[in-house]
Amino acid sequence: MNDKKSRDDAHRRTFRAIGDFLALHGLEPTPENYTLVYGLVSDDTTPVARMILALTADGVRLTQRDVDRIRKQIDEEFPGLEEDKAAELIADLRRSMENFTSVVDATREETRSYEADLARGAEDLNAHATANPSISTVARLTGAMLERTRAAEAQLAVARSEADALREKLAEAEEEARSDALTRLPNRRAFETRLDEVMRSGQLCSLAICDIDRFKRVNDGHGHGVGDRVLRMVAETLQQSCGEHMVARLGGEEFAVLFDGLTPVEAAVLLDQARADLAVRDFRVRETDAPLGQITFSAGVARCTGDSPLKRADNLLYEAKDAGRNRIAAEAD
Repeated sequence: MNDKKSRDDAHRRTFRAIGDFLALHGLEPTPENYTLVYGLVSDDTTPVARMILALTADGVRLTQRDVDRIRKQIDEEFPGLEEDKAAELIADLRRSMENFTSVVDATREETRSYEADLARGAEDLNAHATANPSISTVARLTGAMLERTRAAEAQLAVARSEADALREKLAEAEEEARSDALTRLPNRRAFETRLDEVMRSGQLCSLAICDIDRFKRVNDGHGHGVGDRVLRMVAETLQQSCGEHMVARLGGEEFAVLFDGLTPVEAAVLLDQARADLAVRDFRVRETDAPLGQITFSAGVARCTGDSPLKRADNLLYEAKDAGRNRIAAEAD
């Protein structure tokens, strides 16, 4: 009973601490804000807690924008941990399967060679078996060994076939681990892998971070099902306008585009066409035919050189948001 009372008291203190913090900073008690503040009051040594404490050290009150930036920074620094674990597991399984296949192939080759030697030996023994009973016994044993060897070779052939089928499934799973389940676009992991390759190559490239404007209103006003359809529609619009350039979903309502061979200004022109196409469309809720309202996005475009191109593009995105949304901000060429 005392243990239960102690736990209940601890829970009440936690709830009060979260509520007091939200009230002090004038933040709404949304699930996202609640989760963030819980990370502070439950353990003040976490990355989230350190960021909050650093911002409020001099008595400064947090704004909702500060909170959103903290959440975004955490996502950037510790992105897709579960996806990463799944991808690593699949890669390990694929490597193990490659090793297993190599062993099976080598064993099959040795078995074939052994089978051929046994077959020749059995023929010689059978040729002399009628004249010598002892040779007849050895011939029978050799024949039995030959049958077992052939059965083993057949089993190895089945194992090789099953291994090939499993390798194909692992290849599909590996591709799935690099794709966003909702939009089927490459995910953050795939995008960052490609960005790293581009950065190392030194080739001309620009990247854009796109964020759907006021997306929370869509989810809150019409439900997550409608929100998911909006995400898929924005993904399709970006793909259609950006052609062969890589479009990825970073998470939530954020997308990224990697423009090979284009400067930021050139990329912004292409991206602005997608923005304009989206902004003029008349959207309605499929189930009720109620107007959904205008769907727009803002974006920041930076060159893939120097330090932290993702952060520079993100800063430009916030400039576009601050300037009124539904626009593109790009670095100068």
